[in-house]
Amino acid sequence: MSTFTTMPKYFDNPIKILHHLKAAGFTEKQAEAQVEVFTDYIDHNLVTKKDLANSLKELELRLTIKTAAIVGSIVGFFSLIEKIF
Repeated sequence: MSTFTTMPKYFDNPIKILHHLKAAGFTEKQAEAQVEVFTDYIDHNLVTKKDLANSLKELELRLTIKTAAIVGSIVGFFSLIEKIF
């Protein structure tokens, strides 16, 4: 089950978060600390297109290797059967 949720648009602009928190009653220091926590969390947990492309290439390579191993096993099996009979 996917836990992906759409984040509010202001998360891509730390200044908007800062103003939003200050308007809600946070002090300047509290708001800055919260923005730092938000941005660190977001920066470390978002997947980029490059991340996805690299993962896709890795999966494709693994699938190619597994497919080659299966085909090689089948060819070897039939070669063995042919030699026996």
